Amino acid sequence: MAGDPNDVIEAGGPAGPRRWVGIAVLAALVVVPVVSLLVSRDPGLPPVPDPRATVSGTVSTPVAAATPTNVLHPKPRSKGDRRILDVVFPDGTKAEITYPADLALAELGVRPARGGWLDGYFSLYRELTAPPGGHEEVAQGGPMIRELAGNSTLWQAASPAEGQVMLFDFTPWYVTLRDQKNGMTFEQRQLWARNLRGEVTKDGYLVLEASSPVRLAEPGQIFRGGIAGPRLWFGGFGGPLVVVAPMPHCDTASIGPIEAGQGVSKSVCKNGVYVAASGEQGVVERVIAGVRGKLVR
Repeated sequence: MAGDPNDVIEAGGPAGPRRWVGIAVLAALVVVPVVSLLVSRDPGLPPVPDPRATVSGTVSTPVAAATPTNVLHPKPRSKGDRRILDVVFPDGTKAEITYPADLALAELGVRPARGGWLDGYFSLYRELTAPPGGHEEVAQGGPMIRELAGNSTLWQAASPAEGQVMLFDFTPWYVTLRDQKNGMTFEQRQLWARNLRGEVTKDGYLVLEASSPVRLAEPGQIFRGGIAGPRLWFGGFGGPLVVVAPMPHCDTASIGPIEAGQGVSKSVCKNGVYVAASGEQGVVERVIAGVRGKLVR
Protein backbone atom coordinates (compact mmCIF):
# COMPACT_ATOMS: atom_id res chain seq x y z
CA MET A 1 0.00 0.00 0.00
CA ALA A 2 1.71 3.17 -1.15
CA GLY A 3 2.15 5.71 1.57
CA ASP A 4 1.53 3.38 4.48
CA PRO A 5 4.22 4.18 7.10
CA ASN A 6 3.95 0.66 8.48
CA ASP A 7 5.01 -0.98 5.22
CA VAL A 8 8.53 -2.36 5.05
CA ILE A 9 9.95 -1.93 1.57
CA GLU A 10 13.51 -2.85 0.69
CA ALA A 11 14.93 0.10 -1.21
CA GLY A 12 16.20 -0.15 -4.74
CA GLY A 13 15.83 1.89 -7.92
CA PRO A 14 14.15 0.59 -11.08
CA ALA A 15 16.29 -1.56 -13.35
CA GLY A 16 16.78 -0.64 -17.00
CA PRO A 17 16.76 -3.15 -19.88
CA ARG A 18 20.53 -3.76 -19.79
CA ARG A 19 20.51 -4.26 -16.06
CA TRP A 20 17.71 -6.84 -16.34
CA VAL A 21 19.70 -8.82 -18.91
CA GLY A 22 22.67 -8.89 -16.57
CA ILE A 23 20.53 -9.98 -13.69
CA ALA A 24 18.96 -12.77 -15.72
CA VAL A 25 22.38 -14.14 -16.71
CA LEU A 26 23.65 -13.90 -13.16
CA ALA A 27 20.54 -15.58 -11.75
CA ALA A 28 21.09 -18.60 -13.96
CA LEU A 29 24.43 -19.20 -12.22
CA VAL A 30 23.10 -19.06 -8.69
CA VAL A 31 22.86 -22.43 -6.99
CA VAL A 32 19.44 -23.60 -5.81
CA PRO A 33 20.07 -23.54 -2.03
CA VAL A 34 20.60 -19.78 -2.15
CA VAL A 35 17.03 -19.32 -3.42
CA SER A 36 15.55 -20.35 -0.07
CA LEU A 37 17.85 -17.91 1.72
CA LEU A 38 16.73 -15.01 -0.46
CA VAL A 39 13.06 -15.92 -0.29
CA SER A 40 13.24 -15.93 3.50
CA ARG A 41 14.13 -12.23 3.36
CA ASP A 42 11.02 -11.06 1.48
CA PRO A 43 10.02 -7.53 2.52
CA GLY A 44 7.13 -7.14 4.92
CA LEU A 45 3.84 -5.94 3.41
CA PRO A 46 0.26 -5.71 4.68
CA PRO A 47 -1.02 -9.24 5.28
CA VAL A 48 -3.45 -11.14 3.11
CA PRO A 49 -6.17 -13.13 4.91
CA ASP A 50 -5.01 -16.38 6.48
CA PRO A 51 -6.16 -19.44 4.48
CA ARG A 52 -8.16 -20.43 7.57
CA ALA A 53 -9.98 -17.10 7.64
CA THR A 54 -13.08 -15.69 6.01
CA VAL A 55 -12.88 -12.51 3.94
CA SER A 56 -13.69 -10.65 7.15
CA GLY A 57 -10.65 -12.17 8.85
CA THR A 58 -12.41 -14.52 11.25
CA VAL A 59 -11.25 -18.00 12.08
CA SER A 60 -12.57 -20.81 9.92
CA THR A 61 -12.35 -24.57 10.12
CA PRO A 62 -8.66 -25.51 10.26
CA VAL A 63 -7.06 -27.83 7.72
CA ALA A 64 -7.81 -31.33 8.94
CA ALA A 65 -5.02 -33.65 9.99
CA ALA A 66 -5.28 -37.39 9.34
CA THR A 67 -4.44 -38.04 13.00
CA PRO A 68 -4.58 -34.86 15.11
CA THR A 69 -1.65 -34.97 17.52
CA ASN A 70 -1.16 -31.31 18.42
CA VAL A 71 -4.35 -31.10 20.49
CA LEU A 72 -5.36 -31.33 24.14
CA HIS A 73 -8.18 -33.55 25.39
CA PRO A 74 -8.97 -32.04 28.81
CA LYS A 75 -10.86 -34.00 31.45
CA PRO A 76 -14.21 -32.39 32.34
CA ARG A 77 -16.00 -32.43 35.67
CA SER A 78 -19.58 -33.63 35.92
CA LYS A 79 -22.57 -31.79 37.36
CA GLY A 80 -25.77 -33.68 36.64
CA ASP A 81 -26.26 -33.91 32.88
CA ARG A 82 -23.74 -31.12 32.24
CA ARG A 83 -19.96 -31.10 31.99
CA ILE A 84 -17.55 -28.42 33.22
CA LEU A 85 -14.14 -27.67 31.71
CA ASP A 86 -11.55 -25.59 33.57
CA VAL A 87 -9.76 -23.89 30.67
CA VAL A 88 -6.81 -21.53 30.38
CA PHE A 89 -6.65 -19.18 27.40
CA PRO A 90 -3.32 -18.38 25.69
CA ASP A 91 -2.94 -15.16 27.70
CA GLY A 92 -3.38 -16.95 31.04
CA THR A 93 -7.04 -15.97 31.52
CA LYS A 94 -8.99 -18.76 33.24
CA ALA A 95 -12.61 -19.74 32.74
CA GLU A 96 -15.17 -22.46 33.41
CA ILE A 97 -16.91 -23.73 30.30
CA THR A 98 -20.12 -25.66 30.91
CA TYR A 99 -22.04 -27.65 28.31
CA PRO A 100 -24.53 -30.52 27.90
CA ALA A 101 -22.80 -33.89 28.24
CA ASP A 102 -24.02 -35.09 24.84
CA LEU A 103 -22.09 -32.31 23.06
CA ALA A 104 -18.83 -34.02 24.12
CA LEU A 105 -16.87 -30.77 23.80
CA ALA A 106 -13.73 -32.09 25.51
CA GLU A 107 -13.65 -35.09 23.17
CA LEU A 108 -13.40 -32.75 20.17
CA GLY A 109 -9.91 -31.72 21.30
CA VAL A 110 -8.80 -28.13 21.94
CA ARG A 111 -6.01 -25.94 20.54
CA PRO A 112 -4.85 -22.37 21.32
CA ALA A 113 -4.74 -19.35 19.01
CA ARG A 114 -3.66 -15.73 19.49
CA GLY A 115 -2.72 -12.85 17.19
CA GLY A 116 0.22 -10.48 17.40
CA TRP A 117 2.46 -7.98 15.62
CA LEU A 118 5.70 -6.06 15.98
CA ASP A 119 5.83 -2.59 17.55
CA GLY A 120 5.47 -0.05 14.76
CA TYR A 121 4.24 -2.66 12.26
CA PHE A 122 0.59 -3.30 13.12
CA SER A 123 -0.03 -3.90 9.41
CA LEU A 124 2.17 -7.00 9.83
CA TYR A 125 -0.39 -8.64 12.09
CA ARG A 126 0.05 -12.42 12.18
CA GLU A 127 -1.75 -15.39 13.75
CA LEU A 128 -0.19 -17.88 16.14
CA THR A 129 -2.01 -21.20 15.82
CA ALA A 130 -1.45 -24.86 16.66
CA PRO A 131 -1.57 -27.06 13.53
CA PRO A 132 -3.51 -30.25 14.35
CA GLY A 133 -0.81 -32.45 12.82
CA GLY A 134 2.01 -30.70 14.69
CA HIS A 135 5.54 -30.77 13.31
CA GLU A 136 4.76 -33.34 10.62
CA GLU A 137 1.95 -31.23 9.18
CA VAL A 138 4.31 -28.28 8.72
CA ALA A 139 7.30 -30.25 7.44
CA GLN A 140 5.26 -32.34 4.97
CA GLY A 141 8.30 -34.56 4.49
CA GLY A 142 10.41 -31.69 3.17
CA PRO A 143 13.64 -30.17 4.50
CA MET A 144 13.77 -27.34 7.00
CA ILE A 145 14.93 -24.03 5.49
CA ARG A 146 16.85 -22.81 8.52
CA GLU A 147 17.02 -22.59 12.27
CA LEU A 148 16.03 -19.26 13.74
CA ALA A 149 16.66 -17.95 17.24
CA GLY A 150 15.59 -19.86 20.33
CA ASN A 151 13.29 -22.80 19.69
CA SER A 152 11.97 -21.74 16.27
CA THR A 153 12.62 -22.94 12.73
CA LEU A 154 11.60 -21.83 9.23
CA TRP A 155 9.80 -24.10 6.76
CA GLN A 156 8.52 -23.94 3.20
CA ALA A 157 5.04 -22.68 2.43
CA ALA A 158 2.19 -25.16 2.24
CA SER A 159 1.23 -23.85 -1.22
CA PRO A 160 2.55 -21.36 -3.82
CA ALA A 161 -0.06 -18.84 -2.70
CA GLU A 162 1.20 -18.79 0.90
CA GLY A 163 4.33 -17.57 2.64
CA GLN A 164 6.91 -19.50 4.61
CA VAL A 165 6.09 -20.87 8.05
CA MET A 166 7.77 -20.18 11.37
CA LEU A 167 7.42 -23.16 13.71
CA PHE A 168 7.84 -22.73 17.48
CA ASP A 169 8.52 -25.75 19.70
CA PHE A 170 6.86 -25.27 23.08
CA THR A 171 6.93 -28.95 24.00
CA PRO A 172 4.50 -30.68 23.81
CA TRP A 173 2.88 -27.94 21.71
CA TYR A 174 3.92 -26.82 18.23
CA VAL A 175 2.81 -23.32 17.23
CA THR A 176 2.98 -21.79 13.76
CA LEU A 177 3.25 -18.26 12.44
CA ARG A 178 2.20 -18.53 8.79
CA ASP A 179 3.52 -15.64 6.74
CA GLN A 180 2.15 -14.22 3.52
CA LYS A 181 3.87 -14.80 0.21
CA ASN A 182 5.87 -11.56 0.31
CA GLY A 183 6.13 -11.47 4.05
CA MET A 184 8.42 -10.39 6.83
CA THR A 185 12.13 -9.76 6.51
CA PHE A 186 14.62 -12.14 8.06
CA GLU A 187 15.30 -9.58 10.80
CA GLN A 188 11.60 -9.32 11.64
CA ARG A 189 11.31 -13.09 11.89
CA GLN A 190 14.29 -13.11 14.25
CA LEU A 191 12.50 -10.61 16.48
CA TRP A 192 9.56 -12.99 16.73
CA ALA A 193 11.88 -15.92 17.35
CA ARG A 194 13.81 -14.19 20.16
CA ASN A 195 10.88 -12.61 21.96
CA LEU A 196 8.02 -15.14 21.90
CA ARG A 197 7.76 -17.58 24.81
CA GLY A 198 5.38 -20.37 25.68
CA GLU A 199 4.63 -22.09 28.99
CA VAL A 200 2.42 -25.11 29.57
CA THR A 201 0.09 -25.22 32.57
CA LYS A 202 -0.25 -28.29 34.77
CA ASP A 203 -3.46 -29.14 32.89
CA GLY A 204 -1.72 -28.94 29.51
CA TYR A 205 -2.90 -25.55 28.22
CA LEU A 206 -0.39 -23.31 26.41
CA VAL A 207 0.14 -19.74 27.60
CA LEU A 208 1.98 -17.39 25.23
CA GLU A 209 4.00 -14.38 26.37
CA ALA A 210 6.20 -11.93 24.52
CA SER A 211 8.77 -9.20 25.04
CA SER A 212 8.94 -5.95 23.09
CA PRO A 213 8.93 -5.44 20.14
CA VAL A 214 6.57 -8.42 19.83
CA ARG A 215 3.04 -7.52 20.97
CA LEU A 216 0.35 -10.14 21.53
CA ALA A 217 -3.33 -9.25 21.24
CA GLU A 218 -5.29 -8.91 24.47
CA PRO A 219 -8.79 -10.26 25.23
CA GLY A 220 -11.42 -8.51 23.15
CA GLN A 221 -9.09 -7.13 20.49
CA ILE A 222 -10.45 -7.33 16.94
CA PHE A 223 -8.51 -7.19 13.66
CA ARG A 224 -10.28 -6.91 10.30
CA GLY A 225 -13.50 -8.39 11.62
CA GLY A 226 -11.90 -11.33 13.39
CA ILE A 227 -10.90 -12.04 16.98
CA ALA A 228 -7.23 -11.21 17.43
CA GLY A 229 -7.13 -11.86 21.16
CA PRO A 230 -6.60 -15.22 22.87
CA ARG A 231 -9.08 -18.00 22.12
CA LEU A 232 -9.48 -21.75 22.10
CA TRP A 233 -10.58 -23.89 19.15
CA PHE A 234 -12.50 -27.09 19.83
CA GLY A 235 -12.71 -29.62 17.00
CA GLY A 236 -12.79 -28.55 13.36
CA PHE A 237 -11.33 -31.77 11.94
CA GLY A 238 -13.98 -32.24 9.30
CA GLY A 239 -16.71 -31.81 11.94
CA PRO A 240 -18.10 -28.95 14.01
CA LEU A 241 -15.80 -26.13 15.12
CA VAL A 242 -16.38 -24.31 18.40
CA VAL A 243 -14.43 -21.14 19.26
CA VAL A 244 -14.37 -19.81 22.83
CA ALA A 245 -12.72 -16.51 23.78
CA PRO A 246 -12.66 -14.02 26.67
CA MET A 247 -14.55 -10.93 25.47
CA PRO A 248 -14.78 -8.07 28.01
CA HIS A 249 -18.08 -6.18 27.76
CA CYS A 250 -19.17 -8.61 25.00
CA ASP A 251 -18.45 -5.98 22.32
CA THR A 252 -18.96 -8.30 19.34
CA ALA A 253 -20.68 -6.02 16.80
CA SER A 254 -17.67 -5.93 14.46
CA ILE A 255 -16.89 -9.67 14.56
CA GLY A 256 -17.73 -11.57 11.39
CA PRO A 257 -19.08 -15.13 11.25
CA ILE A 258 -16.94 -18.24 11.40
CA GLU A 259 -16.51 -19.85 7.99
CA ALA A 260 -19.14 -22.57 7.88
CA GLY A 261 -18.50 -24.30 4.54
CA GLN A 262 -21.78 -26.02 3.71
CA GLY A 263 -23.09 -25.49 7.23
CA VAL A 264 -24.08 -22.50 9.32
CA SER A 265 -22.30 -20.20 11.76
CA LYS A 266 -23.68 -18.57 14.90
CA SER A 267 -22.28 -16.91 18.01
CA VAL A 268 -23.28 -15.68 21.44
CA CYS A 269 -21.54 -13.70 24.21
CA LYS A 270 -22.50 -13.71 27.88
CA ASN A 271 -20.62 -12.92 31.09
CA GLY A 272 -17.55 -11.81 29.15
CA VAL A 273 -17.13 -15.11 27.28
CA TYR A 274 -17.72 -15.38 23.53
CA VAL A 275 -18.84 -18.69 22.03
CA ALA A 276 -19.11 -19.33 18.27
CA ALA A 277 -19.80 -22.50 16.33
CA SER A 278 -19.93 -23.65 12.72
CA GLY A 279 -21.10 -26.86 11.09
CA GLU A 280 -24.44 -28.62 10.80
CA GLN A 281 -27.31 -26.41 11.86
CA GLY A 282 -28.62 -28.72 14.58
CA VAL A 283 -25.23 -29.03 16.26
CA VAL A 284 -24.54 -25.31 15.99
CA GLU A 285 -27.87 -24.41 17.56
CA ARG A 286 -27.24 -26.83 20.45
CA VAL A 287 -23.80 -25.31 21.05
CA ILE A 288 -25.13 -21.75 21.05
CA ALA A 289 -28.00 -22.70 23.35
CA GLY A 290 -26.05 -24.93 25.72
CA VAL A 291 -22.39 -23.83 25.98
CA ARG A 292 -21.68 -21.13 28.55
CA GLY A 293 -18.54 -19.64 30.02
CA LYS A 294 -17.63 -17.89 33.26
CA LEU A 295 -14.34 -16.10 33.84
CA VAL A 296 -12.45 -17.19 36.94
CA ARG A 297 -10.64 -14.48 38.86
